[in-house]
Amino acid sequence: MTMVLRIAAIIFGLLFLIPGFVGVFRPERLAEALFLVPETDVGWVTIQVLIGAPYIAMSLVTLYGAIRGQWALLAPVAAIEGVMALTRTFSGFTYGFEAAGIGTIIIEVVVCVILGLAATLPARAQS
Repeated sequence: MTMVLRIAAIIFGLLFLIPGFVGVFRPERLAEALFLVPETDVGWVTIQVLIGAPYIAMSLVTLYGAIRGQWALLAPVAAIEGVMALTRTFSGFTYGFEAAGIGTIIIEVVVCVILGLAATLPARAQS
């Protein structure tokens, strides 16, 4: 089970790099994919700082935690994914699930659960 969770966490860590690098180095591509319309330079910087940079940080923390077996490091990333899924679900009720993206909600929940399980590995190993 540990190896499966490690591999899954590494895959998630690598996948987090995609929106991270695109957000930082090609914010116009990320804006287009997310249907964002920044009207000023501040909007482009916001995409870089509030979307790209956090995904790169999430990637690095996830990869380090999974590779080094520092499982507790995965808990904050799981929490971030969980809150993102909750917010997206709330937005679905407010704006419609077409806008919120049911597929994205499912992915975020799966990532949250798997990283959350991996984060609890040391506690489960001791019991």
